[in-house]
Order: sequence, then C-alpha cells, then structure tokens
Amino acid sequence: CSSDLSNVEAMNVLDDIEYNNSLVTNSFVKFNKWLNSINNIEELIDSSPGLIEYRFYLNELLSQSKYLLNENEELLIARMQSTGSTAWQRLYMELTSTVLVDIDIEGELKKTSLPELKNMAYVKNAVLRKAAYYAESDACKKISKASAACLNGISGEALTIYAMRGYKSPLKKVLIDSRIDYKTLEAMFSAIKESLPMFHEYYHKKAEILGHKVTLPFYDIFAPMGTTNTKISYSDARNLIISSFKTFSQELAYFAKKVFDSSWIDAEPRSGKGNYGLTVDIFPIKESRIMADFTGNYGDVGILAHEIGHAYHSYCLRNEKMLNTDYPTPIAETASIFCETILNNALLDILPTNEGLSILEKSISDAGYYIVDFYARYIFENKLFERRKLGQLSVEELNELMINCMKEAYGDSIDPETIHPYMWMNKVGYYLPGNEYLNFPYSFGVLFSKGLYAEYIKNGEAFVPKYNNFLSATSKNDIVDSAKIIDINVQSIDFWRNALNLIQKDIEMFIYK
Repeated sequence: CSSDLSNVEAMNVLDDIEYNNSLVTNSFVKFNKWLNSINNIEELIDSSPGLIEYRFYLNELLSQSKYLLNENEELLIARMQSTGSTAWQRLYMELTSTVLVDIDIEGELKKTSLPELKNMAYVKNAVLRKAAYYAESDACKKISKASAACLNGISGEALTIYAMRGYKSPLKKVLIDSRIDYKTLEAMFSAIKESLPMFHEYYHKKAEILGHKVTLPFYDIFAPMGTTNTKISYSDARNLIISSFKTFSQELAYFAKKVFDSSWIDAEPRSGKGNYGLTVDIFPIKESRIMADFTGNYGDVGILAHEIGHAYHSYCLRNEKMLNTDYPTPIAETASIFCETILNNALLDILPTNEGLSILEKSISDAGYYIVDFYARYIFENKLFERRKLGQLSVEELNELMINCMKEAYGDSIDPETIHPYMWMNKVGYYLPGNEYLNFPYSFGVLFSKGLYAEYIKNGEAFVPKYNNFLSATSKNDIVDSAKIIDINVQSIDFWRNALNLIQKDIEMFIYK
C-alpha cells in the first residue's frame, strides 16, 4: 500500500484495519481506567511475583491513564481521526508520492518523483545535484497549498485532542511517551547550541573544497567527498564487521557472526526493493531479520553494522517477556550508531586517505543532519504549534517560518538564498498523527551513542558489561534511570558536551588532515 497509493483495494483494507484499531481503543481505555481505580496497586504488585516482573509496564499504564478521557470520548476520537488527521496524512502521502517534475538527466528530460529527487542530493554529479534540488522545490510548490491544508489539519487536531486530555503541550505528551524529562532535553539542546559554530566551520570547509567562495549552497550540503571507487565483497564485509566488533567485545563479534551465518540478512539488491536498511525483531523466537541493499560500497558495510546494532539491542532483551521489550525512540538508535562508530573507526585505520576521507566526511555529514538540521526542525515544530493556536497558517507563513529556523541553525555557513522554502513538506514526521516531534529523538540517539562511545574510550574493557546491562535495562526504565546504570547523568550538559567533542575531533581531522 505504501508503494502504490492508487491501489483502491489496498486502501479499502487499510480503512478496515484503522476501523478495527479504533475498536481496540475502547478495550484499552477500559482496562486503563480500571487499573487507575485500584487504590492499593503497589501492594498488589509487591504481593505477586507475576506482577513484579511487569511493575514498570503497569506503572507506565497508570501514568498514561491520567491523560485518558472516558471510553466513549476516546472511541469517538479514534473513529473521527480516520476521517480527520489520518485522512490528511494519507492525502499528504499520495501528493508527495505521485507528484512529478521534468529534470534533465544526462541530456534527456525525465519525469522524476520527489523520492528520486531527494536521493540525488548524494550523487557525485554536481550539476545533477543542483538541478534535482531546485526541481524538488518546484515539485513541492505544485502541491504546497494542499500540503499546507494537511499540516494545518493534523497540527490543529493534535492541539485540540492533547488539550482535552490534559497535556500542557504536544511536546509534553511526546516527552512522556519518550520517557524523557524536560531537564534532559534542555541539557542536550544547550550543548547543541554551543556546538553550532563547529558545524558551521565544517560547512565552510566543505564549501571551500567544493569550490564555493564562502558559504555552502544547500544543494551541496550532502555532496559526497573523497573517492569511493574501491569495492568490497559481501564476504569481506562480513569479516570486517566481525573483526571490528571484536575490538569492543567477543560477545558482540560472536553475535554478528551468528547474524551472518544464520542468514538473518537479506542483502541482495533487487528491483522494487527499497534502498535502505531495516531491522525487524521477532521476540518469540529471539531472532531478528535485517533487510539491506548491499552493492559493494563501503557505505553499505556501515548500513549492515548499523542494522546489526539494532538486532544486538534486541538480543540483550531476549530474556524479557513481550510486554517488557518496548523501549522509547530516543534510545532506539543507541546500539546501532554505537556499532557504526566502531566500524567507522576500523575503516579509518585500514582505508587509503581518499577512501578514509569519504567515510569520515559522511559520518560528520550524518551528524550534522541529525543535530543541526533536526535542531532547525525542532524549532520549527515548536513555533508551528504556537502559531497554529491562533489559526491556520498560509503557505507563505510556513515558508517564512521554515527559512528563519534553518537560518538560525545553520548561521552564516549556508547561502540563505539557496534554502528552498518548502522544507516543511519534506519531513514526513510533521504529517504522522500521534508522532509529533520526530526530530529531537534522533538528535538524542546520535549524541547519546557518541556519549557512550566517549565513556568506552575513557574506561576501556570495564565499560563493556555496563553497556550490555544498560541495553538490557532500557525497556523497563525511563532514560534517566537507564543511564544511571552506566554511570551517566543525561541531565548534565557535560555529558552532551563530551559526546559533541567526539564529533569535533572528527571535524578537526576533516579540516586539517
């Protein structure tokens, strides 16, 4: 359905699924309300070995029950959303997946979709990167009025429903769901604000290398650097991942070997197969399945290491019951980025200078995307909800708001004239009802994993068992308490500064190497 929004039969099935999901809402609300009515719930939990195991899960349900309306109201909201925010989301998905624009590709005019244009931001051909970037802006302009209606509808509904349920703001709701307190979020963003000049220095250097006078045009922000002509076989990629993981721990290396030898990975490129990595955990059989698109580039090795990291996180939770295997989005990228960092450090040691430069720059570019770019998008979402309280926003208002937020994050390192104004349309998170603020959790994930790696550098082998214990605890603790297991205070700005220092060292290596 997600790849063919014109499939009427599939859309009808989706309607049925959404309707049945609304019926489940009624049972969920009734159970939570009943749970909340028990006065001696802690005594009951303490008296039952079976319940003690689910203490965190039950207490989280109790916390969420404070924000639930009665059964009829929640059922009504769930049913109305199928013709409200969910319908707006579906329209947005249809618009962005079907709009086409003409672009000159090697002398031939071709009709190209938005996803195809976005992928061209990473090609070596500078002329094509620029053409694709402005073609993306033209495509967005075509559907901007309808997309603005979608965004207004989804954000307006969120404000209404969350206010009815008693949340102070959509951000407050997301913080509760993410098991993060505001003090932690504030510490992270304070460190990010301090670090922006170092990222600006990186973008200035990239502009210089690419031949731009002072500032980097936005269409070149993801331009690949160095040479990446060397190919690697799947077998050698396997051996490289296992050997690099062994530098951290035998257990991680053994797990990676099991993943490869047990054929948990579908890495063969095929027509119609998505060009991305994906891990699906199957807790009943204590296994995972990984989908990747291995073409022999060293970047593909990084994707494999990243996805194996996701699977390793689930491996550390293998002895938990199903209800105790859920961990929040900000923690979800920890093990994956940690594994990717281990591999990247190994690659920098073995690859020729130009190949190593490509790996190093890609790592910095990814960090900049999740930290600088997502900071701009976090600011935008805050301002969007504040402005939406006063009424609907026009396309022009959304454009101005987005540009100002991008300028605030990127400073003088990016040519402001090249920021296309429709960037509020190319972030799908804004259009997913119930999934507001899908920006700061990814910034958190990148920095938290870097912070853990900084602790590993400082403590060596003594860090390894603490790391495994931490991953095992993430499903039954909030983030502050999970971090304490590994002797980390996420409410302290110093932790986040240490994480950003690792990225600064990479930036210095890139600039002065």
